[in-house]
Amino acid sequence: MTYDRGSRLSDGAVQSHGGDLGMPVGRVLVVDDQPQVAVMFREVLTNLGYEGEIALSGPDALRLVPTFRPDVVLLDLSMPGMSGAEVFAYLRGAHPDLPVIIVTGNADMALARDTLAPGAFDYIQKPFNIEILARTVAAALRQREG
Repeated sequence: MTYDRGSRLSDGAVQSHGGDLGMPVGRVLVVDDQPQVAVMFREVLTNLGYEGEIALSGPDALRLVPTFRPDVVLLDLSMPGMSGAEVFAYLRGAHPDLPVIIVTGNADMALARDTLAPGAFDYIQKPFNIEILARTVAAALRQREG
C-alpha cells in the first residue's frame, strides 16, 4: 500500500504501534520542503502512534532537533538552500546516535544509497509505502533504544 494525496489510512493495513494509554512510542522529525508531503508523513506517523514534527527546510530542522529531541529523523535529500545531504552531514557530526532515514524520489536513488555508508539508517522512496515506512521507523527506534 502506498500513501499518496487522497489515500486513506482507514483500511487497517497497518495497525498502530502506539504505546499504552495513548502515549507516543517515539518522536519523529519529518524534514521535507514540500508541506503536503511532510503533512502526509506526519499524519501516517501519528496514526502509527508516533509524535511527529515537521521542518520545511534544513535550517528549520537543525533548530528543531535540540528542542523536539527526535528519536528518528525522516530527511528528504532534495531541498533548496541547505540540502538534505548537508543536514545529514551535520546530524552525523552533532548527533551520531540519531537514526536518519533518507527520503528520496527516483532521481535521487544513487545519492540515497550513498548516504548509507556514512551512517544513514536506511532510505525510503516517494511515494512511500506505509508498511515499509512503519517497519523502517520501528527498526530505527529499536536500534536507538538498543
